[in-house]
Amino acid sequence: MDNESTTGARTDLENLTDQIEEGVRSGRYSWAQIQDAVVTRTREAAETTDQYVRENPWKVVGIAAGLGFVLGLLMAPRSDD
Repeated sequence: MDNESTTGARTDLENLTDQIEEGVRSGRYSWAQIQDAVVTRTREAAETTDQYVRENPWKVVGIAAGLGFVLGLLMAPRSDD
């Protein structure tokens, strides 16, 4: 994702969080409505991620390989000589 998309997603999440908190405080939202909103937003995020992966498969493979390498280094046993 580019920086603009990440910033927009973060702003959307903050706005949603603020709306939920205000709705719960005022009693406007039921737990079922909150659950529906979370499921909808999660589905949208999954679809966006899927689209990004389909458009940039090699970039995603590179990122995954890099993360795997770093995690392997961090989790490797160290010898105390």
